[in-house]
Amino acid sequence: MPKALIALHFQNDICHRDGKVPFSLNRDAGEPEAFLQTSRAVIEGARDGGWTIVHIHIAFNEDYSDLPRNCRQFKAVAETGAVKRGSWGAAAMEGFQPRDGDVVLLHSCNNGFQGTGLHDILRERGIDGIAVIGLATQFSVEHTVRHAADLGYFVTVVRDCCMSANGPAHAASLDVMSYLADIRDSADLAF
Repeated sequence: MPKALIALHFQNDICHRDGKVPFSLNRDAGEPEAFLQTSRAVIEGARDGGWTIVHIHIAFNEDYSDLPRNCRQFKAVAETGAVKRGSWGAAAMEGFQPRDGDVVLLHSCNNGFQGTGLHDILRERGIDGIAVIGLATQFSVEHTVRHAADLGYFVTVVRDCCMSANGPAHAASLDVMSYLADIRDSADLAF
């Protein structure tokens, strides 16, 4: 059965050292570079293995007219001026640019399925197994995994390819998701 790799929010404002989003990863620690390098390798491995690669980016209108303002997370996006459509910050980070044949989806929320058509794309391709990578773990990764599980997908979360600036929240999210998905390290994936 074909598989898909869902890569969430590998964008400049979210991952780059000069990015504006403060809660995605700890830019002062040594972990981000290892996380990014491992995530790039997993994308390449999945691509070489014939998996469907799905890049999901988050971006908002210049005036944030499409930004949900119901929670601190989204309010912080507006306060920092992050991930505006067409900006450097909303663009794919170097090494994470989509390639021909990859699927690229844009949304304005945490859940990779919400408003993207992802479920239809996966079903059209006969995919029932997905692996999820990206950030932040307790936000976009967990939202996407929960939705995928509810839709009946067999889900794998790639532990060393998920990150958050909040270590305890990252660990708690992985623990919770272990009831909905297989939690594996990248070295344990079979492409």
